[in-house]
Parts: sequence; structure tokens; C-alpha cells
Amino acid sequence: MQSNVYQTQQSMNSDNNNRARMLISCPDRPGIVAAVSQFLYEHGANIVQSDQYTMDPEGGMFFIRFEFDLQELDKQLPILQEDFTRVADRFDMKWHTFRASRKKRLAIFVSKEDHCLLELLWQWQAGDL
Repeated sequence: MQSNVYQTQQSMNSDNNNRARMLISCPDRPGIVAAVSQFLYEHGANIVQSDQYTMDPEGGMFFIRFEFDLQELDKQLPILQEDFTRVADRFDMKWHTFRASRKKRLAIFVSKEDHCLLELLWQWQAGDL
């Protein structure tokens, strides 16, 4: 089983070589998703996942997470980050862009029951974590 898990992890790492994530928070207003999507499209990025929510549509905060593929990410990411400041300034955004392959440090706490830990291990093996 370890070899399958290792192969899955290796495959995920190679798929993420040109993948990045962008996290954004800003005051909610119309046009945010369209502006960011258009910006990524114009820079040759392909959005593969997007999650968004708002605290309150009337004056609340808006949060969005984009995951995208961008060929030659090492070369293109600094350019994309520099150019994005124009969009960010227009919507008063706080934002952060980083490589999807960047490892995160974390701790996992589970109860004495094994079903929680097993679910996490299955999701990790499937590449969902």
C-alpha cells in the first residue's frame, strides 16, 4: 500500500508544478469575480477551482480562493503578481498568491474513534488533501 500512496503523492506533485492559488478578501461589490477571472484569462491562466463567499452582500466582506494553472509558472508568477496590483487597488483587495505545491505544516487532532482519522487518511491517499 505504501507504494501506491507514494505514487499518488508523486503524481500530485508533478501536476502542481504549474499550479498556483490566489486568496482574496475585500469589501463586497459587483464585478470582483469578473475582474479577477478576466485578469487571469488575459495572463494565460486556466482556473481549475474557485470558492467564494460573502459575510453580507450589503456592505460585508467578500472572500474568494482561485486555483489556476499557468504555464511556465516560475517565470510568469512574478509578472502576474506585479500586474495584479492594478486590479487589487481598484477593489481595495488584500490578496496573496502562492504555488500550490508549497507544503503546509499542520497538526491533526482526532477523537479516540478511528473513523475520523480513517476518513482523513483516505482523502490524503486519494490526493484530496
